[in-house]
Parts: sequence; C-alpha cells; structure tokens
Amino acid sequence: MSSSHSHRSSSPDSSDPWSLLIGEITAPVGLKGEVRVFPHTDAPERFAALREVGVRQGDGPVRVTAVERARVLGRRVTLKLAGVETLAQADALRGARLLLRASQLPPLGEDEYFHHQLLGLAVVTTEGESLGPITGILQTGAHDVYETPEALIPAVKAFVLAVDLAHGRMVVRADPGLKKREPGA
Repeated sequence: MSSSHSHRSSSPDSSDPWSLLIGEITAPVGLKGEVRVFPHTDAPERFAALREVGVRQGDGPVRVTAVERARVLGRRVTLKLAGVETLAQADALRGARLLLRASQLPPLGEDEYFHHQLLGLAVVTTEGESLGPITGILQTGAHDVYETPEALIPAVKAFVLAVDLAHGRMVVRADPGLKKREPGA
C-alpha cells in the first residue's frame, strides 16, 4: 500500500467488508502517536503481521490505515498507525475499534473456529432439545464458554460434539448442568 494512501474510507458495498473486530484502542503510548490495543483475539501475536487495519470510531466510516509497526508482549499490543504522529492524535483514537476483512484471517486447524462463525448457530442437545442460538462467547482464560438464552456451554470436546457451519448448528452433549438457573431457584 502506498504511504500516500494511508487512510481511505471503505466502500459500504464491498464484497469483503472490514467487519471483524480484532481489538480496541485503549490509550496513547508515549509522545509519538503509538496506541495501546486491547486484543479481541486469542492470538495477539497476529498483530505483528498486520500491514493494514480498518479503524472505526463510533458509528463513523471505516478508515483503512497502514500499520507502521507493532509490538506484542504477551497480551499487550502497541501499534504505530500511519498518520498518527502525536500524543493528541493517538488520544483521539481512544475507543476506536480495529477491524479486519475475512480474507485477512489466517487459516485455522481442524475443530477451530472464529467467533463470528459461531455466533448465531442453533444449539441442540444429543436428545434433540433446542438451547437456542449462540448469543455470546465468554473468554474465561481456560476455554471459551458459549452462551445461549438457555445454557452456558464450555467450549471443550466433552460438551461440544459437532459444529456444522453449513447448516448453522452445533450439537452438544445433553447435561443438566449446562442449563441456566432461574434467579432464586
């Protein structure tokens, strides 16, 4: 990407939109325009390979911005974005979301899925009971937990028996411990 085009707005009719959240800018770092990023990925080291990222503030348009450099230490990510040269410019990005296109995602191994692929999947038990769609994914550190209106499901093979993206469904082991409890019950 040419440095003279470090910022551009994405077209809303793009067949590969900048829509996958990978992080959020939390604070400026230093005086020369670097920003600290809270990663929304289980592999923050992937930030080191980024050449460009979509930056969205509030409901504004996505600005495609070159990544000049990235430093990753564990879950701590610091980025230097093209066109951001001062502390004030970096501070103005606080809360901005960092986005990727689906085509930028790395390949996954067998039985690995991106969160956006799982959200909305219908969850059914081996006994045919519907637990509703996956509405959220909680990151606990040990493993993710899939949330539906009816249950909390640990993302481990002992519970998740099959994921069928083509048919929009996940099959889980029937277990009374998965069901959410009613308050006061």
